[in-house]
Amino acid sequence: LIVLIEARAEPRLRTVEGLWRRSTRTRPGRITDFIRAERLLPEAEIDAIRRDAPTDLIRFQDAASIVPIAERPTMEEWIASFNAGLMEAA
Repeated sequence: LIVLIEARAEPRLRTVEGLWRRSTRTRPGRITDFIRAERLLPEAEIDAIRRDAPTDLIRFQDAASIVPIAERPTMEEWIASFNAGLMEAA
């Protein structure tokens, strides 16, 4: 989820590197770089998430735009649903 968030935000970032804002001597500004360095996800999975994030976002936005605003899930509900889908895929 973190890799996906950073990948989707990256084209618009101007003053920060990622969710950790800026690199320091002890950690990178992008949590994705930390995940990669610590091998918390396979390289291929990180690369696929970053590669597919823009088109996945467009498809998600197109599907979400069909649902009336009053019927859309809250962010908390959406994240729970997203994570449940990840668990089913695993």
